[in-house]
Amino acid sequence: MKKPDVNHIIALNEERVKEMFQPYDPVEGVGSVVTLEAFDYSAEEQSNLPMEQLEDPFMQKIISMGTLWDYVTAMNLQPKYSQLKNEIAQTRCKYDFEFWAATAVKIKDKETGEDIPFILNRPQRRMLKKLERMRRDNKPIRLIVLKARQWGGSTLSVIYSSWIQFFHRRGWNSAIIGEVENQAKHIRGMINNLASKHPKEIMDIQLRAYEGSTKVRQLIDRDNIIGVGSVQKPDNLRSYPLHMAHMSEVGLWKKTAGKSGEDLAQSVRASIPRKPLTMVVLESTAKGTGTFFHKEWQKSTGGESGYDNIFVPWHEIEKYREPIDDYAKFIESMDEYAWFLWEEGATLEGINWYYNTKAAENYDDIAMNSEYPSTADEAFQSTGSRVIPKPYVKRHEKEVMEPEFIGELTANAEKGKEAFRNIEFNEDVSGGRLQVWQLPDNSINVTDRYAVFMDIGGRTKDADYTVISVFDRYMLLHNGPIERVAVWRGHLDQDLAAWKAAQIAYWYNKGLLAVEVNSLKKKEEEGSHGMTILDEIAHDYDNLFFRNDPEKVKEEYTRYGFHTNQQSKSMIINRYIAALRDMEIVERYRMALNECDWFEVKENGSMGAVEGQHDDILITTAGATWLALNYMSMPVVKEKPKTHRKKTKLNTYADF
Repeated sequence: MKKPDVNHIIALNEERVKEMFQPYDPVEGVGSVVTLEAFDYSAEEQSNLPMEQLEDPFMQKIISMGTLWDYVTAMNLQPKYSQLKNEIAQTRCKYDFEFWAATAVKIKDKETGEDIPFILNRPQRRMLKKLERMRRDNKPIRLIVLKARQWGGSTLSVIYSSWIQFFHRRGWNSAIIGEVENQAKHIRGMINNLASKHPKEIMDIQLRAYEGSTKVRQLIDRDNIIGVGSVQKPDNLRSYPLHMAHMSEVGLWKKTAGKSGEDLAQSVRASIPRKPLTMVVLESTAKGTGTFFHKEWQKSTGGESGYDNIFVPWHEIEKYREPIDDYAKFIESMDEYAWFLWEEGATLEGINWYYNTKAAENYDDIAMNSEYPSTADEAFQSTGSRVIPKPYVKRHEKEVMEPEFIGELTANAEKGKEAFRNIEFNEDVSGGRLQVWQLPDNSINVTDRYAVFMDIGGRTKDADYTVISVFDRYMLLHNGPIERVAVWRGHLDQDLAAWKAAQIAYWYNKGLLAVEVNSLKKKEEEGSHGMTILDEIAHDYDNLFFRNDPEKVKEEYTRYGFHTNQQSKSMIINRYIAALRDMEIVERYRMALNECDWFEVKENGSMGAVEGQHDDILITTAGATWLALNYMSMPVVKEKPKTHRKKTKLNTYADF
């Protein structure tokens, strides 16, 4: 590693510390999220007010006359100057959440239990900026909050939704749903405290029971309902229409009354219309990958949903830092992970705190990732049961890209010898499931070029998927990696799926095809054994993987296909892990990397996907990797290239 420039790092660290502790005064408007402009009460008095407030027609009329004093003078309203001044200051609460929170909202201090003003910390201001952008753009407010440490994201969400009910909408109902009753009780206490301590001159907030329920309250004079409940007892929240919902620890919601937590979360948010000032916040700690919450997070961060997202790493929280006596010595001692934290934006004092805490608490890396995650990926890492190390997976994310083509292969028939005649790739097939990153390359004649591995699933939508993975071995000729060029994933009858795999393998220059046969059904015939689908295919396709010595095929039952057991599964998975680690593979398919994240060791020692997820892409990828790197002969370029049609995306043949 290049020797660090100590003086440059120290100077940059000073800038980071300054940024972390920049002045913030929500009353004066210093460091506020909203845009403030100067407003003159008189020639001697001035205040900063939100642009949204200054755009009000009444305020525009005052501004057109100069100052508030000029306005009251022109209108002969001098005795009402102080009253109007107070009304303008109070009206600011409608447009400036930070000002209202600091001047009118009281929360319980966690250390002392005393009521203190709700002055937003740095992470809360980050979250508010997202909420306010959606509100001011007249968009539905939708946010996923990945919790790490307690920085007050839930508190902000609950109080922000109350602010909308107090100042912006009448008849606008909300629900706050916790994982357990204790959480719900805490939130009810927060809302009751907010109402009872709120300054009456700004707004007299009075709550009453709604339809006799102590868990559902109604805001008198505004006809707004605030319901607080839990997954254990959600019934009270179903008696009124919803416009806003905060769902706390949604990733941990368990099945109750015959309905899963995921079903309840989906039901709640589906009931809220996508209109301006409606609000849905999904908030949770991360407990492993492959969960409902993890999938929603991935959709949001991947731009595949209407939800914004926020994760706050430990190093953005001001209190997680410890002083350093000798900066130069500390910088020289930093290891690889410390430099990773530095690149993520941590201060040196924060890194010092991190390592001191790790040592003091006797935490290993997994424990620190769980308790004090530095990235969202760390937060989602499960309890050490994952099979494939996250760093090995992450280094391949930059290779992912959308397929060049999506469609299906068509031929004279779906099965039999005619399935290999007049093969065409058709992009116009409705619901095409063959994704292609690179078409078969016939420009050069290379033996043993393509490795194809298949995992057979079922026909119905609830069955396991059938997956066919294709890898190109050409770069092995130059000591390079193998590369994914295609994948087929869908549901199909087993016999047709097996012929589909043979057809794809044939298209890819008659590549070696290995079919995972554990679930492959046999056709019962006369005799001592059944005949598999692969025996049929072997009559017309002669490049199938054998589980035994091909010389013995004539002597006993032909064992085509790859049989998965504990030993063979470990073999291909371990080879795949090594290929990821050593960059021996180029992975284009995002879902293949996703399945790496939720592939885990079960309590019984077996390996598989977390509950509710699939591992069929991973198995075919691992199988193809083992075929390509450990089983097949090295590819060879023949001296005399064959003459082929010019390669096109349609009517592309593999004629031998």
